[in-house]
Amino acid sequence: MLRVDRQLFYRAGRCPGIVVAAPHHGIVEGSDCYTKEVAELLADRLGAALVVAENLRPLVDLNKQPELAASPALQYLCRTYQEYALAPQVGLFLEIHSHINGYYDLELSCGFPFDHFSPFDGEFEQKLASLRRQLRREIMQNWSGDLPLPAPTLGVYPFDRDVYMKATKTYLFQRIRELQRRGRRIFGLHIEIFRDYKIDDPSSPIYACQETLVTALEMSIKAAFTG
Repeated sequence: MLRVDRQLFYRAGRCPGIVVAAPHHGIVEGSDCYTKEVAELLADRLGAALVVAENLRPLVDLNKQPELAASPALQYLCRTYQEYALAPQVGLFLEIHSHINGYYDLELSCGFPFDHFSPFDGEFEQKLASLRRQLRREIMQNWSGDLPLPAPTLGVYPFDRDVYMKATKTYLFQRIRELQRRGRRIFGLHIEIFRDYKIDDPSSPIYACQETLVTALEMSIKAAFTG
């Protein structure tokens, strides 16, 4: 993995049009614990490029407006992260987060309600609806009774309005939306996973839950966006 900075890493993938990112990963307070592990697994399955930050969340929020960062060095990290996300070849950007107070265990959002007068939005709506159906099916069919956690509940915004982590005000997803309005074919998904479903220890029983969840995401994303 290429070390872009002491706490920011990038790895190219077989499919340069897909990027999986974990901007808030870390073990310090305020971080999204074990999102690196989920992002790595998902990137491997999709052949995607991978962008991971380590313990940067208390200092800077990489998906927010760079000019608001506290120092030139942190502004640089924001811009660098967002350049990977919005590189010209990228058509699908997946950002992985962890939550403790969402309405659903697994919350996905494109970051905006669809405009039914937009052909692009019509296509995106169909793809996201397909992902939602497929993801529910994958979870129901493959969540074994032997797993230590119950099957995760699922909400997808804008279909499920009670999704808590909508990302409607997240700067990076607003930039993606602006690019869409200008005619670029780029899809962005903000993915929030309840903290109990992630772990870094392959010997832990929770790891099987994590792998099953990542497999469900992989199959659903492939069916909806790359199939």
